[in-house]
Amino acid sequence: MNLDTILAIISTKNNHDLEKNKKIILTELQHLGIQPKDQQKLLQIILKISKISDNPKTRQSYLQSFFRIFQEGIDKDGRGSSIIIEITKKCTKNCTHCYSKFSGQLQEMPDEILNSIIKFARKNFKHIFLTGGEPTLDPRVFTLAEKNPDIMFFLFTNGSKISKDYAKRLSSIGNVIPLIGIDGDSAATHDNFRGEGSYNEVRSAIKNLNAHNVPWGFITLVAETNAQEVLRPEFIQDKIKKGAIITRYLEYLPVGPKPLKECILSGETYYNLEKRKNEIIKSGKIYMQEIAQSKCKGLLFFTVSGHIKNCFCFHYAKYNVTDGNIKKSVDKTRREWRSYQWDGECPIYSDPIGFKNHLEKIGWKNMSILDEPYLIDPEIAKQLMHNYKIFLKIKAKKGL
Repeated sequence: MNLDTILAIISTKNNHDLEKNKKIILTELQHLGIQPKDQQKLLQIILKISKISDNPKTRQSYLQSFFRIFQEGIDKDGRGSSIIIEITKKCTKNCTHCYSKFSGQLQEMPDEILNSIIKFARKNFKHIFLTGGEPTLDPRVFTLAEKNPDIMFFLFTNGSKISKDYAKRLSSIGNVIPLIGIDGDSAATHDNFRGEGSYNEVRSAIKNLNAHNVPWGFITLVAETNAQEVLRPEFIQDKIKKGAIITRYLEYLPVGPKPLKECILSGETYYNLEKRKNEIIKSGKIYMQEIAQSKCKGLLFFTVSGHIKNCFCFHYAKYNVTDGNIKKSVDKTRREWRSYQWDGECPIYSDPIGFKNHLEKIGWKNMSILDEPYLIDPEIAKQLMHNYKIFLKIKAKKGL
């Protein structure tokens, strides 16, 4: 499918002009052989792309990505539409809430594993998230983007390595969108999780991205200790004002050998988090993926060694990319994940030890190099379960 003409149109016209000249776009879609029933859908996607960024390379990348999705017939939303690849373990930080540093043996994902995952993903998923460690330390980020111009890559980063030169290169590629970890509205709060000076690095990264017209977003850990600060409407509004187009909240999970029990969400805070997510999604002021589920289906995660996990923080797996058919291994992983019965959406808050024991019985193995108390200590599990039950009661009473 030759997209040159339509790529040229969206690269040179602003959103206002595109809105006024919809017929031009529809004519080009007809020339591409797009069926009439799909033309309006793709037209709306093109207009949406033009609002996201006026960077020509970003617009082109988004359009190429959506045409791939359309041609492959990928019809998934929410968590099921994306995968996460842990490309490296190398990092510039020692964050207190890190889910990665205590799992696995390899430092970098081997090329053959990485390439096989990308090949699988491009036929089955809309987008790919790259994480670590700190993925900006891995130069293969640019190689992947250049070799796969019809895939949008989202980069989970602490921002420490997004220099002027790095931002300039991102701008020239167009299909890598940084999602910066911002865990507070002040240096005091943010640096408490990520180390002294981290907040200033975030500010510098945002400045460099904006200077080179690179769209960016942010991801925020919500813990009991920072929830009041990061769930305020002003927290989101400030980032929108600075240029953010995407955001995501993640609840604190006590992974690793030294869980921060004071960070475990209370039932009330858990409810406020879910309520706030809904408010942000409904407002439409910034994009937040709709990820709520009646029962967690997981979020597909490939570790540096190729193990297939169904949650970034739950360090258990049974299948590996090297086993053979990736799709079959993914399907088995998801089916077995949901073979245990728990209350509510999240199995880790709802019944961590019971969930872990069930999966161990059917062959899942611990990928963590150290014991994780939340999976073996009844007191921590009890705290999680108690708080989650309160959340479920509030939800049943007030709704979401």
